[in-house]
Amino acid sequence: MLFGLDRIGSVGKIQYKSMRYLTATALFSVLLSSAAFAQLEDLERLEQIQQELDRTQEGLFDLELEYGRLDRRLLEPLDQYSLALIENGRYGDAHNVLDQAIQIIRVSEGLYSPTQFPLLVRHIENYINRGDWTNAGELIEHLNWLLSRSENPVNEELITTILDLVDIHLWGVADDVAINQSTHFRQAERLTNMASRIARFNYEEGDSRVPEVMYKKVVQMYLQSVAVEVGGKTGISLRSYSSIGYAVSRSDARLSLYYSGLRSLASIQSFYADNEKPNIEGTGLAFFYLGDWEVIFGNPGAAREAYEYGNQLLLAAGHSQETINRYTSQPKQLPLLEFHGSLENALAENSESTSNNEEGSSSNFTFRQWSAQFPRTISPVSYGMREIDMERSEYAMFSFNLMGLDQIGRWYKGRYKNNLSSPQDLELVNRQISSSVDWFELTESIKDFHFRPQLVNGEAQTVSATLYYQLAE
Repeated sequence: MLFGLDRIGSVGKIQYKSMRYLTATALFSVLLSSAAFAQLEDLERLEQIQQELDRTQEGLFDLELEYGRLDRRLLEPLDQYSLALIENGRYGDAHNVLDQAIQIIRVSEGLYSPTQFPLLVRHIENYINRGDWTNAGELIEHLNWLLSRSENPVNEELITTILDLVDIHLWGVADDVAINQSTHFRQAERLTNMASRIARFNYEEGDSRVPEVMYKKVVQMYLQSVAVEVGGKTGISLRSYSSIGYAVSRSDARLSLYYSGLRSLASIQSFYADNEKPNIEGTGLAFFYLGDWEVIFGNPGAAREAYEYGNQLLLAAGHSQETINRYTSQPKQLPLLEFHGSLENALAENSESTSNNEEGSSSNFTFRQWSAQFPRTISPVSYGMREIDMERSEYAMFSFNLMGLDQIGRWYKGRYKNNLSSPQDLELVNRQISSSVDWFELTESIKDFHFRPQLVNGEAQTVSATLYYQLAE
């Protein structure tokens, strides 16, 4: 009887193993089928895209046969075709299409026509997407020269092109070879000054776009100060003042950049205050940005006064303290990349921010390096930044405290640093990084972050925080 039961049990085990094998095989087959279907769908999508591109190209050939290669009626189709090619990574084909479109404009409107500016910008971007900064640099110089001509009509299109070129130069700081980085910095600064002058001339008094343009220089002064502090060829080049190698000290260069940013912020404040009808709200918000600047350069007294005065001005503008506290309820990593001259816009940006605060005493931040050369800096432009799957990205998560406007001193590479509103009690919570990383350098860079503190009634508060830190690609 026992033998029979054992035999039945053995048969049951064999059947169970067989069922498990069949189930696993079936599941594997389903996964293979899913992968095969996914590949098939990708192939079908690529084939569909190619068919659409082919149809567009055939349509252009028909137009060329009917009207000629340099007829203006080809401009819009060429413009759309170039966008489609770039979107699908066909940079070589896009190059030829853009050349033809620019040639049409020059033949019909003249060599210096501003109509070509957006296409020249796209041509530069297309070079860079191919990794060709050499030819991009030559075209950048040409566009620089075109933009500097006094015959250009002063309008919004001119300002837009200048700002596009500013962003390309900042892209170059992170992506071009190191020897060209200081040139990109200086050209971005020059073009931003130009755009600010044109904006003040072109826009009406009180137009919010003017301080938005002016603030771009503040961000650039911060980026240059980081480069100067880090050192290397770029930092030394930014400090040089003669062709034979003389350079000011690191501290003097940073002081000069501090005053340059301060003057820009004072100009923004004056833009709102020095009118027949002063804009108290805009002036108040400008003082918050002044406080941020003082935090970055380690001046606690000046930062505290600026934040408190900004709070008072927003109250005087008619906002409730509750509304103002909602604006300042979150610490914010500095520098802020955009200037907001209205509390409504600033609150809208708060709601979209990745920094969130479920409880009043805790904040969460997500930070992604601009580049390996600037590990403490978030990207000031979207150029060259691809979307990263948060679940697959390499990251490190840290916890830390922000102690209001307290300063913390430490020695780093033989220099004493006294940071304001920077992470304290930094601890590694979790990490998922397979590449080789100098953890000491990474944690030291995080200690150099600066934050606008959480403010209640204009006074800085203490909060705990976590940071999700993503490495640059």
